[in-house]
Amino acid sequence: MRKISKIAFVGIVFLAIMVAAPSMVGVAQSFLSNNNINENVENIQEENPDGNYIDQNKEVEEGAEETISEKESEESEEEFEEEINDKVEDNSEEFDSRKKVFLTFDDGPSSLTPEVLEILENNNVKATFFTIGKSVEQKPELVKQTYDEGHMVLPHTYSHKYSIYSSFESYYKDLELAEQAIEDVLDFKIPKILRFPGGSSNHSSFEYGGKQFMPQLTKDIKNKGYYYIDWNVLSGDASFDYDKKDKLISNVINGAKNKDFIVILFHDTARNTAMAEALPEIISELKNQEYAFRTFRDITEEELDKMVELKLANKPIIR
Repeated sequence: MRKISKIAFVGIVFLAIMVAAPSMVGVAQSFLSNNNINENVENIQEENPDGNYIDQNKEVEEGAEETISEKESEESEEEFEEEINDKVEDNSEEFDSRKKVFLTFDDGPSSLTPEVLEILENNNVKATFFTIGKSVEQKPELVKQTYDEGHMVLPHTYSHKYSIYSSFESYYKDLELAEQAIEDVLDFKIPKILRFPGGSSNHSSFEYGGKQFMPQLTKDIKNKGYYYIDWNVLSGDASFDYDKKDKLISNVINGAKNKDFIVILFHDTARNTAMAEALPEIISELKNQEYAFRTFRDITEEELDKMVELKLANKPIIR
């Protein structure tokens, strides 16, 4: 009886195992399936929003390259900015240090004036003409042409007689007439800039007003707000060299040596044809030496101060 019971019990257990086996296989398969899903999820998380697979190693490399590229770009921009700044500073220094030349012509207008104006026009430079009032009245069209072409016209004297240095009254009367002659032609008030006949330290005044006349006159005219202009380069066209073209050229070029701020004295008179012949070569050489051509038409306060410093303007006369 016991033996029959044992056999029945074993049979029941065997049947139970047979019934449960499919469920256990399902559980195992489900477990394995879940592991695959997790792996797929991890793989999906490595994809970009567009669904393209991302190689993590490649992403790291590209990120490093981008960082390096950005750094190189920033360094390149900084170098470019530094280069531009250096150029701006270099240009500024070049501009500030440019040599300057003022071409000045005394005693016109004359029959030579049209030729001088043509030379200046052909060489694209401007100049300043310190004129004689009587000649201005005789040739107003030349004075107007001179100004209309961009040059400056200022008083030298009305009569160019040194007897004007006999007294303050005689000098100022001559200056007033010289200024008025120009203003009548140009129809505006000219600035208080002039050149004395013979220059501020002339000796021609000795015969008329004495040795102390120019020291006294220069002091007085400064108090009236004027600038009187001298020169530091002589062309020699009022000397015995006036008809020697090559000598006039060498006078100017040699006179300009070691100077970065020059005022050249020429004379706009009929006999000075050699000066007119020399003028293009003088201008060309000054351009080669990098001089900037300036005039008293657009002179700056800084330039006037420089002239005073160099005693080209308002030079103190002490005797």
